[in-house]
Amino acid sequence: MLMTTYQEFLNKLQKRGSKPHTIRHCLGSRDAFHWVRKNKWEALDGKHCDKLLYSQIVSEVNRILSEKLLEGHMIEFPYQMGELVLNKLPTKVYFDENDEIKNTYGVNWKRTLEYWYENPEAAGTHIPLKWVQKHRYFIRYYKRDAHFRNRFFYTFRTSKSLLKRLGKMIQTRKINAEILE
Repeated sequence: MLMTTYQEFLNKLQKRGSKPHTIRHCLGSRDAFHWVRKNKWEALDGKHCDKLLYSQIVSEVNRILSEKLLEGHMIEFPYQMGELVLNKLPTKVYFDENDEIKNTYGVNWKRTLEYWYENPEAAGTHIPLKWVQKHRYFIRYYKRDAHFRNRFFYTFRTSKSLLKRLGKMIQTRKINAEILE
């Protein structure tokens, strides 16, 4: 059956309603607010902290940290809890141990889906179209200098909005990152 529109093609590819996304055992800002309220923490002006004020503080701090991170600054957490760094690796094309060609370029999903819509044979074989760039960028959480218990169980995951902003900055070439070899 031939798809009539590009949107119908995308809806067919996407898995909708398969399973609701749940995060388990995560202590987030809501849990931190309840701890603050339980321990009767007061704001600097002497008033009790309400939920709106607390969420504004958390949102503003997260916004400032994400801007500094995307500018190329290293974010050091207090009490030796680790650091966030924007890194880049050079992309390359190489042969693996089975003499197959491999590359480290990222997939350009927008152009790939348009190509699959126009060419059904490519969609059947799942041929992706790649970005051709000199470097790959990623955000890494370094815990090597952290001094707290069970540090191997802790992780940092970036939000989709931060990754989208990182992608836009990469496309406009307005990015500064630490090079890893």
